Amino acid sequence: MRKLLIMGLFLTCCYKDHLYVQQEWVDRNFLASTHVNTPDPRQACPPEGQRLLIAWRFPMNMVDAGLSLDLTVRLWDNQEEHFIRPITQSHGHAAFNFFDHKRILTYKIDILNAQGEVIEVWEHQFWTKLIDVDRSSSAVSSQPKQGSVMEMP
Repeated sequence: MRKLLIMGLFLTCCYKDHLYVQQEWVDRNFLASTHVNTPDPRQACPPEGQRLLIAWRFPMNMVDAGLSLDLTVRLWDNQEEHFIRPITQSHGHAAFNFFDHKRILTYKIDILNAQGEVIEVWEHQFWTKLIDVDRSSSAVSSQPKQGSVMEMP
């Protein structure tokens, strides 16, 4: 009886976190053929860079009402890449690759409902809102030019 009660609690509980995010490096060791010495045409030019793995699990009634994943990734050169993907299944995953010498600095994931309202947020621990300062109107020669990086003393 006690096991039935505990199992009933787990089945009726609501879960709080709907998102799982993982950031990983991809290189030649990512290919299975590297470890088992099998022929692989990708060994000639293996993937190299980073990727962001996002998994979700939402109640079906929320998915039926319309959800979308809104991903903003800031790279080390302060460029931002923006992705929007509809969520059509209650649980699933997506992989976003950043190869060709693109390095992820930070990222933010918003889950939006059909009305465009944010219902859940996942922020990388270094995420901050990007402040874009227009320096062209009052440029002084001692200030860095737009697009350059200013080092802190």
